[in-house]
Amino acid sequence: MTGLRCLAVLPTALSFEVDDGSIWAADAPRDVWVDGALALRTDRNVFSLYDLRPDTQYAVRVGADRLVVRTAACKALVDPRAFGAKGDGVSDDTAALQAALMACPPGGLVRLSAGRYLTAPLFLKSDMAVELCDGADVLGHRDITKWPVLPGVLPDAEGTERSCLGSWEGEAEACHAALFNLLFARNVQLYGRGVIDGQAGFDTWWEKPKARFVGWRPRLIFMVESEQVILHGLTLKNSPSWTLHPLLSRGLTFADLRIEAPADSPNTDGLNPESSTDIVISGVDFAVGDDCIALKSGKISMARRTVRPTRRVRISNCRMRDGHGAVVIGSEMASGVYDVSVQTCLFVNTDRGIRLKTRRGRGREAVIRGLNCRHIRMEGVGTAFVINSFYWCDPDGQTDYVGDRNPRPVDDRTPAIGDIHLSHIDATGVRHAGLYVLGLPEQPVDGLTLDHIRLRFDPEAQPGEPDMAASIAPVARLGGLIANVRHLRTNALDIDGQSGETLTLENVTCLT
Repeated sequence: MTGLRCLAVLPTALSFEVDDGSIWAADAPRDVWVDGALALRTDRNVFSLYDLRPDTQYAVRVGADRLVVRTAACKALVDPRAFGAKGDGVSDDTAALQAALMACPPGGLVRLSAGRYLTAPLFLKSDMAVELCDGADVLGHRDITKWPVLPGVLPDAEGTERSCLGSWEGEAEACHAALFNLLFARNVQLYGRGVIDGQAGFDTWWEKPKARFVGWRPRLIFMVESEQVILHGLTLKNSPSWTLHPLLSRGLTFADLRIEAPADSPNTDGLNPESSTDIVISGVDFAVGDDCIALKSGKISMARRTVRPTRRVRISNCRMRDGHGAVVIGSEMASGVYDVSVQTCLFVNTDRGIRLKTRRGRGREAVIRGLNCRHIRMEGVGTAFVINSFYWCDPDGQTDYVGDRNPRPVDDRTPAIGDIHLSHIDATGVRHAGLYVLGLPEQPVDGLTLDHIRLRFDPEAQPGEPDMAASIAPVARLGGLIANVRHLRTNALDIDGQSGETLTLENVTCLT
C-alpha cells in the first residue's frame, strides 16, 4: 500500500482514493475499517462511506494506511417534502424543490429521501449541500417547454456584454437551462447514492441534435463562474447533451460518479470542463454516446473576450466505456489547455483512447501543453493515441484552410501542441491504429515522449477511420504514423500484431 487520500468531505459522506499502482480496481477486494470496525469490502480504488454523522471525526484504515477525517458540519436540515414535494414520479415537484433550495440557510443540507421527483430545471445557490439518498431519483421533465432558457451573455447597465451564461460548443449562445444549475455559486456539494435522470430520448431532445429548440439543448448539470464545488456518488444519466459542463469555474471535485447514456445518443459527453482550473476527476465510471472527458476552453470568439485556459486537471482511477474518446482535449480550446495528468485509468471499447484535436483557426492562444498520461490500460479501442491538428467536424472545419497538408503561414490563427508525455500504456485489441499523430507542418508538435508503450492488435479488426480529418483513409491494425513532430523521444516501444510497418515517421526530429 502506498497511499490513502481523502477526495471529498461532505456532511454525511466521505470519499477516498487508494494509490497502490493498480488501475481502476485491485485484483482482490480490500477491507475498509472505520473506527476499528469493518465497514466495507471493495476492490475499487475509489470508494465512499455513507450514512455518517455531520461534524464527526472518523478514523478510516485500509491496510497499513490510516486517515482521521471529520465530516462537514450541517447547520440546518431541509426536507423538500415539508415544502410540498410528492416524490411520486407523476406530480410536478419543481416549485417545492426550488422552494426548499431557496429556503436552505448557509451551511445547510437539503436532503431528498427515497422517491421519484419529477422536475423542471433547478437552481442551486452558494454555501449549501444537496444529498440524494439511496432510492432518490430526480427526473427531468419530458415536456421541453418546461425548460427555461439561459441567454448567451448578461450585459451591464450600459448594455456592454459582461458575463457569459449560456454556452454551446465553445460559443456564448442561448441554451435551455440544465436540470441542475450553479450560476456564480461557491461552496456547493451535490452528492449521494441517488440518480439524476434527464429522461432525454429520441422523441424529445435527441430527435434533432443539430437544431435549436428555443435555445440549444441543455446539459444535465451546468455551472458557470462557480468555485469550490463537489459532485460525488451520484448516477447521472440520459442528459439532453453534455452531462456535466463546468464553465469558467475553479476548485472542482468529481468523485465516485456513474455517468450513463446510450452509445448512439448525440453529444452526450460525460464531463467537459471548459475554461476551468484546479479540477479533480477520480473514480468516475463513464458509458456515454460521445467523449467521456473532453477538456475545452472555447472557440476563438470566446478567447477574444478574455483568455481563460483550462489548467491543472488531475484524472485518476476512472473507467471509460463505449464513448468516442476516453480522455480528449479540444477541439474548442482557443484559450489553451495546460497541466493535465491522467493516470491509473481503464479505457474499454472507446473509438479513441487519448485524443488531442485542434485545427487552424483556433488561434495563437490555443495551446495544449503539459499532458502527462501514465499507467493506463486500454481494451478494444479503435485508436490508442491521437493528435489531430486537422480536425474537421462542424462547418468551420470543412475548409481548404483547415485541411491543407502543406505549410501555411504561422499567424494569430495558428494553434500549438507540445510537452506531451505518455508512459506505461498497455493497449490490447486495438482495431484501427496504435499511434496516429498529425501535427501542423508549419507548427509541429514540440515535444512528444513515448515511454514503455505496449500495443497489441485485434487480428479480426475491420478498417475504420483513426480520426476525423479530410483525406484520412480507413485503416486496420496500423502500428503508428507520426508526422510533423519536433523532439520525439521513444523508449521501450513494443508494437506487435500490426499490418505493415511498425512505425512511419514523416517530418520528425528524434532525440532518442
